Amino acid sequence: MDVRWSICIRYALVFFFSAIHSTATFKQGACRFPAKWEGNWFQSGVRQPILIEGSRLSTKGRCLANDLEKYYMVDEKRACYRCVVIHEKHTNVLQYKETFCHSREALPHLCSMITGDALLFSLFRENALPEPCPFRGPFTFTYNRGHGECKFPVSSIDSCTDDSKLLMGYQACPDVLGSESTVEELQCLATWKEGSSRYLVGKVHHNHATSNEDRFRCFVYEKMTPGSEVAGVDYRVAQSGDATCNGLFSSSEGSRTMTLKRAPALNKCRFPPWVANYNHWHTLDYTATYSFHHRNSTLRITNSSGLEMRVVCSQVKYTSRDENTVILLAHFTMGCQSGFTCMSFYRRDVHVIEVQIGAHTKRQEDACGPMFFNRSSNPYVTLVTTSPETRACPYMGKFEVSNLIRSERSINSNFEGTDSRFYSNKMSLPDYAGNNIRTKRLSDDPECGSRGFSSLIIGCNNVDTMEFRTECDTPDVVTSYSCHGRWSENGTNYLITTPISRASHGARRYCFIYKESGPDMLLFSTSADNCDRIVRPGVTGELVFNVTSTGKCIQTSSSSASSSSSSLIIICFVFNMIFLKKYSIMIKR
Repeated sequence: MDVRWSICIRYALVFFFSAIHSTATFKQGACRFPAKWEGNWFQSGVRQPILIEGSRLSTKGRCLANDLEKYYMVDEKRACYRCVVIHEKHTNVLQYKETFCHSREALPHLCSMITGDALLFSLFRENALPEPCPFRGPFTFTYNRGHGECKFPVSSIDSCTDDSKLLMGYQACPDVLGSESTVEELQCLATWKEGSSRYLVGKVHHNHATSNEDRFRCFVYEKMTPGSEVAGVDYRVAQSGDATCNGLFSSSEGSRTMTLKRAPALNKCRFPPWVANYNHWHTLDYTATYSFHHRNSTLRITNSSGLEMRVVCSQVKYTSRDENTVILLAHFTMGCQSGFTCMSFYRRDVHVIEVQIGAHTKRQEDACGPMFFNRSSNPYVTLVTTSPETRACPYMGKFEVSNLIRSERSINSNFEGTDSRFYSNKMSLPDYAGNNIRTKRLSDDPECGSRGFSSLIIGCNNVDTMEFRTECDTPDVVTSYSCHGRWSENGTNYLITTPISRASHGARRYCFIYKESGPDMLLFSTSADNCDRIVRPGVTGELVFNVTSTGKCIQTSSSSASSSSSSLIIICFVFNMIFLKKYSIMIKR
């Protein structure tokens, strides 16, 4: 009897101290999840996002205590307890196993109830920041969805301009059940190594993906060594069939398995040296930048919104005798779209070039053909270096400005910095597309007795400067431009300028398009974004005006006066010499 009582007392004491220990350990608020885990997470089969915040895991309850990766949770609604073992695989991926919900008495040994074959759940961070993919295209690949390997036609993987994306083009094989022709865009979110296996989690975007349940996928990949059993294979990849990593144990087991081979390298050439000698070129309005990299073989075109197109020189198709015109075949990648295009480069000056870019095609044989590239109709893109050298302006002298018309369609006009009082009396002028655009013609201004910009002075103060003047009382309004490269094409002249005076702020660069009309008149039009071939000087453009020569920089009247003065001095000198000679003869007599 004493023995039985002693055993009972011993168990009572053990239970008592265990209860005291449990009460001391699981204090409210004593446990918090790591701050880097906080946020919304996706779990397959759970409709609402799972929120981790402070000590709460939204679907499991509140954390009471933790021992490394073991978290003791209380479900306050159901008044029960569970153990959740959470493993961080990556900043964007958590995996966990858990027990069922038990009473408080099970707390001391709750985590020991999790067996090795318990279900593994995956949490993928919503709005996760992407990371570079572990392999980059181009690849060709075959795939198997459990009904045989789809080998022909071969499928392909292309890289995107964003290193975190791959474009996967699946082909349908007529003799393989379940194969289909589709394109999927994979965005890589997480990679980690577990044992000898390497894992990748990403979002797959395609036409049928409408939710995270369709988009999140897990992959196991293996880089093959040169001495592997399958020659020429670079990677083996297995993909999960749902938004979990369950059932993925090797690169040869999965809902879909793939065998990747490196695609044949594209031929490479180099862009013209007079283009690539300057790393950065800009459009006149700075809305696009052309940058050359990788030993003059790669061009990156970036617009103001951040969209980028990568262009790789593939083959030089034509070079003119003077080497100022080069046509080449190029491979482009824009976003996740890729293909071929034809490009033509024209050297206009050391710091000025123009580019024509053809339509995009998947077949390199078609890119420079007439269906995709036409030099006579493709628009030109005018490019200038960051700091172009100045050149002497054409037609040095003084001119009278007349018929000045400004199109309201222009939002980048340099002349917007001038006094708006000069513009009134709206009128319509047909543009080059046959549509009517709103324009303004300069008229008399009661506060300034002139008609807007009344004169143009070219090269008189500086040989590389054009000055537009208006004769207001105080002060004269002067709009000045420095001249850069210029060229002529089919009787029309093009001049690149930079505004240099306060009144000429607006566009970074400006293209003056002009042609002669008679011996003393020039027809001008202007553009702030490009040297458009569809602009007709003196008829269409952002600013349209005529100029008539009024003389050279040194006035003719001044020259005549100077000539008369010189003649008078000479006559006086001769007269004095004759007088002195006669006077000396008279003295001798």
